[in-house]
Amino acid sequence: MAAATLEVLKASGKQYSRQPVNIFLLVILPPLFVLALGQAFATFSGVLGGNVSERQGAAMAAVWVAALLAGSAAFFVLSASRRADERLIVAGLQPAALEGAHALAGAVLAIGTGTIGFLVVLATNEVSSPLYLWLGIIAGALAYEALGATIAFLVSGDLEGSFVIILVFMLDAFVAGPLGGPGGFWPNFFPLHHPSQIAIQAVVQADVDVSKVWWAAGYPLLLIIGAALAHTRRLS
Repeated sequence: MAAATLEVLKASGKQYSRQPVNIFLLVILPPLFVLALGQAFATFSGVLGGNVSERQGAAMAAVWVAALLAGSAAFFVLSASRRADERLIVAGLQPAALEGAHALAGAVLAIGTGTIGFLVVLATNEVSSPLYLWLGIIAGALAYEALGATIAFLVSGDLEGSFVIILVFMLDAFVAGPLGGPGGFWPNFFPLHHPSQIAIQAVVQADVDVSKVWWAAGYPLLLIIGAALAHTRRLS
């Protein structure tokens, strides 16, 4: 099963890399977001009554772009693999091996994109806790990777799935996000709320609120379980 999973993972990587725009988005877009939006987020936060600084805005931008790219990549890769998945299952590949390959591919994309943004923040800003910053960015990316995978298993159209991802992201980032300051208890239920809070705290202090870490770790796990159930439903 491990060998089959690895073969499917290699094939997915080759297919994804055949599109130059995919590589461009994953490698170029995170630095552009981090460098361009730090000051913009700080200004916007001041207008909304928040107190996000420029370097905190850069850290938050790294979380958001990693999440959006990971979620979009997971959705389009899995959406394009529907027929191939069905043929592999008919040919005798175990569903668990196929699910493992998709999970690993999504994790690699999420961690790779998040790490690029993290390195840009680290190179251009003073960061008090690099480890917590990296964990916050990766938690946001993994949450949206699982979200994109779940949507791919439940929504058949590329256009419709894209709209769902964008809608969730807009609500997550600009309604439940930290730009306007504290917003009560309900923002806790959005995937990017706690990763963004961790990233904001990590650039200015050595320790972060442990409860936020648990929330940030639990959300990706919950979404990964949802993606696995949706994938099982699609293959059945």
